[in-house]
Amino acid sequence: MANDKFITDAPAGVNELLQDIISKNHTHLDDSEFLVIMKHGGWKSKGKTKFSGVAVLNEAIRMSMDKDAILYLNADMWNQMTDPQKRYVIDHALCTLDVKMDKHDDVLEAPDGRPLLKTLPPDIEAFFAVITRHGAVSEDVKRLAFAIKEVNVEQLTIEMAAEEQAKQEKEHQEQQGPKTDAEGNILITDPNQAKIPIEGEEATAAAIIATTQEGVKVPVSDDDLPF
Repeated sequence: MANDKFITDAPAGVNELLQDIISKNHTHLDDSEFLVIMKHGGWKSKGKTKFSGVAVLNEAIRMSMDKDAILYLNADMWNQMTDPQKRYVIDHALCTLDVKMDKHDDVLEAPDGRPLLKTLPPDIEAFFAVITRHGAVSEDVKRLAFAIKEVNVEQLTIEMAAEEQAKQEKEHQEQQGPKTDAEGNILITDPNQAKIPIEGEEATAAAIIATTQEGVKVPVSDDDLPF
C-alpha cells in the first residue's frame, strides 16, 4: 500500500553528499562512520513533517556494524528536493552531533581510534549558522513542509510548494487588510486600517529590526525549523 511505512538504505549518492558536507562544515566528524537510512511512508514529530534525524549507536551495535551513528532522511520529501535543499537538510542534522570530550577537553576515542559521538540538544546559534550558510534554501524547505499538507507528495515540486504558500499568504493578507469603500478609500471605522503596508524609511527600519546584519531572519526557537 502507498501509505506503508518502511526503511531502505540510502543510495550511494546520498553518502557521497554526506561526506562532502562533513568535509566542508563538520570536520570534527571526519573520522566517523555513518549509516544513512531512508524512511518512507511519511515521517512526523509533534505534528510537523520531519526531514531528518540522527542517532548515536551504542557500543555493541557500533562494533557489530562498524558504524558510529545513523542519519535518517525522510525519503518522500528527499525525492522532491534539489541538491542545495538536500545539503541544507543534512547540514542541519549534523548540527545535533558532536564528539565526546574528557575533563581535559581531549576527544574520547573507541578502541578502534574513531571518536565517540554524542547528540546535542537544539542549539539556535548552530542552526542559525546553517541558515546563514544556505540562505534562501532554508525558506524553500519550509515551503515544502508547508505545502505538503495541501498537495499529494508524489506530485509535489518546490515550485508548486512556493505557489501554494504564496496563494495562502495572499488570502491571509486579503482577510487581514483594511476595508475600503467603492472609491478605494480606507474606512476610518475599520480596525484593520493600521495594517497598511509601510514604505520607504519605515519599511527599511522594520526590515533591519527583523533581520540580523547578515540579512537572515533569526529563528525564535527550534520549533520554527521544519525538523
